[in-house]
Amino acid sequence: MPYPRGVVSLSSLLLIACTSAGSAEAPAEAPGRDTVQPDAPPAATPDPAPDEDVWAAVGGDGEAVALCEAESKALADARAEYEALQSLVEGLRPDDSAEAFNVRANELLGGECFAVARVDEPGLRLDLPSAAAAKAYWESGLDMWFRTYLDLAAADNRDVWLLPSQRDVVTPQTHPDDPLAPWLCPQDPESSCARAVLAYAARAERYFELWALPGLDASVDCEPAAREGGYAKWRDCERDGLRRHAALALGGVGLVDEGWIVVEGRRGHYEYCDEVAAFDLSTGAYYRFAECDHRPELDGLADAGALGQTAAGVQVETGRVDLEHLREFAWATLSAQYVQPDVVRDTALGRQLPADMAVTRTDDRSLGGLGLIGMGSSGHTSVRWAWSAGAGKPVVSGDMSWPGSLSNPAEDHAVRLLSIAEGRAAPGCAPSALPDWVADGLVDEPTDAVREAIARRGAPARCK
Repeated sequence: MPYPRGVVSLSSLLLIACTSAGSAEAPAEAPGRDTVQPDAPPAATPDPAPDEDVWAAVGGDGEAVALCEAESKALADARAEYEALQSLVEGLRPDDSAEAFNVRANELLGGECFAVARVDEPGLRLDLPSAAAAKAYWESGLDMWFRTYLDLAAADNRDVWLLPSQRDVVTPQTHPDDPLAPWLCPQDPESSCARAVLAYAARAERYFELWALPGLDASVDCEPAAREGGYAKWRDCERDGLRRHAALALGGVGLVDEGWIVVEGRRGHYEYCDEVAAFDLSTGAYYRFAECDHRPELDGLADAGALGQTAAGVQVETGRVDLEHLREFAWATLSAQYVQPDVVRDTALGRQLPADMAVTRTDDRSLGGLGLIGMGSSGHTSVRWAWSAGAGKPVVSGDMSWPGSLSNPAEDHAVRLLSIAEGRAAPGCAPSALPDWVADGLVDEPTDAVREAIARRGAPARCK
């Protein structure tokens, strides 16, 4: 379907973002204490300062750090370690453990020749959850990031590669116990699973990009920073200028064209309805049971035979929703839990080191503020959704903000797709009956009146 114009009102988005000099990671493990004899009282060893261990890893308080000397043994050893890690990555298979990669990558990062790297990216800890994630991270730019500090030290070139984001990988191999595992795609973007939702994914990624536009500065000039503070200021400027926004996981959810998805809760603020809406992903049938605070305008619905009163104050609506719209909504809803909120989207991560600039910097213990985004409105309500492929099968559920989210682009995208699907629905007969397992298993806590209306729903009208 063509992506609707006007879905994102950029002028209405308010994003509060504080740049961070690095991700907040747990500090390195404290140095081991001396062994104490069983009967001896423990030695009085003062606890380290809260950040002592973190900064011990980056060269000490105010200590200048620099690259290894060209043609030094340390540099030769570091390059050999790097090449060994490169060979290990090349041999990784999707179902392999990432333990060996994590150990070797962190050993390399902790070496003498990467002192500048550790200050460039304070708090970086390479702890990839799977071989697939490790290989994806390496190939997206971690490889060249490591190589930067070796090549600069050897004066081979003056290219500086910035660090990419660690991408989440969600596949049947990485999430075998996930209830959605049968519907997850392999990491290969050319797989039939990925191609079936290619249009959905493209629209979602575009939506995330548009969401981030108000906070992006497309004209980052780092020359003043280079003149003011040398390498440290220049590199931090280049890093902070990278384009970032939410992104789908690698792999992710494929086409979901079976089962039912239910959305229930209060929609509206001063004028609201407590409602349950159920949708059949195989036929497009929909049922809506709503107890509203006032009688809505019924013109058209009653004439179409799509609106009835089965319990006092409850309106019952049936009809058909376009399957393409419905399935894209279901896909976006199920995918939202795997969306990463802040991912470097630039693929060109190489920068040319300014002429005559020395690659040295000082650990000044200055980390940027934490990036915090969290907004809401009294006009927004929380609605619950639940999906299952059939009776007795696992239920996947979650919550979303109605009529949209002010702080979660993936959730906002899903809600707007639901609005589009419902807005283009054809009231009338439903092509399939609402099963008991949906009413009993997916619907959670409707109002008493809505529960009674669902119980008395009867058979759908015959579709012509």
